[in-house]
This record gives sequence, structure tokens and C-alpha cells, in this order.
Amino acid sequence: MKMKKKNSYQDIRTLDDLHAAIRSNRARIESMGDSVHGSLTRVQGFYTPQNLALQAVRRFALEHRLYTIAINAVVGLKNLLKK
Repeated sequence: MKMKKKNSYQDIRTLDDLHAAIRSNRARIESMGDSVHGSLTRVQGFYTPQNLALQAVRRFALEHRLYTIAINAVVGLKNLLKK
């Protein structure tokens, strides 16, 4: 059984109530806009060309085992130098 959502405007009876509701909605919308702007700024800061390229190189290195190959090469060179 679904509960009926309460209409938040059913208590508006006078013009003053209407103006108060309008002010409240404007403030709520403005705060949402500030939140969206902040999120957009963070996203723009994260998705820079440099960061995207770095993530691509990391993913490529992991998928092609380049880290393992590099570690094995260092160990091999270390063993060669010890002899």
C-alpha cells in the first residue's frame, strides 16, 4: 500500500503564506545551484588532460603487466651486477 505524498503547498491559505513559500523555494533552489556548481568545479578539476592521460597509462600498464616486467627487469639487473 502506497502512502500518499503530502502536498507541501496545502497549508498555503494567504498571500503572505504564498510569498513565504516562494522565498523558501528560491532559497532551496539557490542552495542546490551552489551544490551543483561545487560538484562541477570538482569534476572539472579531476578530469584534466594530464589526469586522464595518467589514468590511461596506469590502466595500460596494469593490463599489460608492465609493472611485473619492470620489477623482474630490476631484479635481473641487480643479479647481473652482483656477479
